[in-house]
Amino acid sequence: MKRFTALLIALLMLCLLVPAGVSAEEEKPFWITHFNNNTVEGSGVIFTDSYSGAGWWLHYAFAPTEEEGVYEIVDSSNGLADGSATALEIPEGGFVWAANTGNDYITLNPNDPTAVDYTSPNCSNCINDVLMSWMVGTLVKFNGLDLEGQTIPTTTADLNWYDDAYVCTATYTICEATAGDETEEPATSSEAESKAESSATISPSEPESSVAATSEAGSDAVEEDGGLSTGVLVAIIVAVVAIVAAVVVVIVKKKK
Repeated sequence: MKRFTALLIALLMLCLLVPAGVSAEEEKPFWITHFNNNTVEGSGVIFTDSYSGAGWWLHYAFAPTEEEGVYEIVDSSNGLADGSATALEIPEGGFVWAANTGNDYITLNPNDPTAVDYTSPNCSNCINDVLMSWMVGTLVKFNGLDLEGQTIPTTTADLNWYDDAYVCTATYTICEATAGDETEEPATSSEAESKAESSATISPSEPESSVAATSEAGSDAVEEDGGLSTGVLVAIIVAVVAIVAAVVVVIVKKKK
């Protein structure tokens, strides 16, 4: 009996040692090319000031959490397919990230020697990834995000952001609540996000007929299994504790 009691106490102590907060999953590239600019094509823009327009963009509003570097999505708007997006309010202490794929004007206007192709795999892949995993209530941890200094995270500042060789060094990871986290359940998104669909956009001043198609959505959406998360481990431990407790009760009854 004493052995079972000691085992039960040890398992309970192990549960208490599991830290509260959030655990992060796979790290992915985060497309940041500008701050507070709603006119650039093929871009990922951080808005810390109120803005307007950007109807053909994808928008997410982030509010800070108690975890450093972790933000919660509190609103979203997707106009990639039809230009119906609306500018979002900047959460206190947070920001809005908005992106658009841009147009390939070289293909649209082959006789124009000044035409520019604003599309790039870097931008399209990031948009496709977030469409597959971001919604209202999602917790996201960012690295390389400088809201105060508004420094663009890149090692290729000499290149245009729409060049295929341009490198953005910012990253993000999706987080999940762990044991002991007393935050409320994430709210359900008020808008159904388009997942696994090809995204397209045009610049605010261009007609809909000049939409440029992007790479197929979900090309980079499959994530490798990174092992058991903290939440799963906690669930396993709790289950083991419950089983041991049941065994102890049975043994005690038999001895009576």
